[in-house]
Amino acid sequence: MLKRYLFIIVLTLFVSAGTPVLAAPFFQGFETNNAGWDVFGGTNDALRVASGTHGVTSRTGSFHGEAVTGDLEKNDGSAATRWGGYNMSFTAGLGYITSADIYLDVGGAFGNDTRFDWDSAASQLDGNFRRDFVFNAGFYNNSDATGSGARFVVSASNNAGRSGAFPENPGRDPFAITQTGWYTFQHFFHNVAGVLVVDLSIMNSSGATLHTWQLSDPSDTAAICCGNRYGWFPLQEFSFLAFDNSLRTDSAVPEPATFGLLGASLLVFALIRRRK
Repeated sequence: MLKRYLFIIVLTLFVSAGTPVLAAPFFQGFETNNAGWDVFGGTNDALRVASGTHGVTSRTGSFHGEAVTGDLEKNDGSAATRWGGYNMSFTAGLGYITSADIYLDVGGAFGNDTRFDWDSAASQLDGNFRRDFVFNAGFYNNSDATGSGARFVVSASNNAGRSGAFPENPGRDPFAITQTGWYTFQHFFHNVAGVLVVDLSIMNSSGATLHTWQLSDPSDTAAICCGNRYGWFPLQEFSFLAFDNSLRTDSAVPEPATFGLLGASLLVFALIRRRK
């Protein structure tokens, strides 16, 4: 009977989120290890740290990940994952989502224009790389169209690194974040009339969408691509960057609150398995 009630709890978490979401083939909240973020080695391996490390409380649970300093133009960049494995095409014709919660410390007193990039890439049907889809982010205390004073400025592009992108680029719809906290950086890959379209969205800790960018290239057709490749911090200039609850899931368009519930449901499921 206990197992039955626990199953109902898990099912309720998924249903209460609103739009149905299929089971995630990859989720890493760093509660037990850093599996999936340890596949490339060196600076590409994420650190698993306890809640409270560097003054950051984990988004959920008692542990989270950290991306070390790295720069794709000088080394292999920072933390990276294959999302449990590369996929060449959409599953059953559905889109898919990759996501990570990232901690932004607006009061960190960093140098102006200290940056990080968060990238989720697509593969071709033949298994080769197709394209990067990148959040370009940086800390700023200057004045521009996004505001003035301490803030993070984020834009989106298909490039990473200092030579390829600039968070404050006025042609890339830059968006300012002025409050310290956890933010969900989500990529939604979907097929629109046979062409790959990627919505890059930022949500706050309550699940409200703050800003969305849409990237697409007419050459990215379903006849050529586009399954998931890697998730990667190709540029990470802070002494550390805390992140948590990374996932890749086949899905219809989700409600923003789905992701926190998904992480909780996976944790409950893990507890059920352990008690058998």
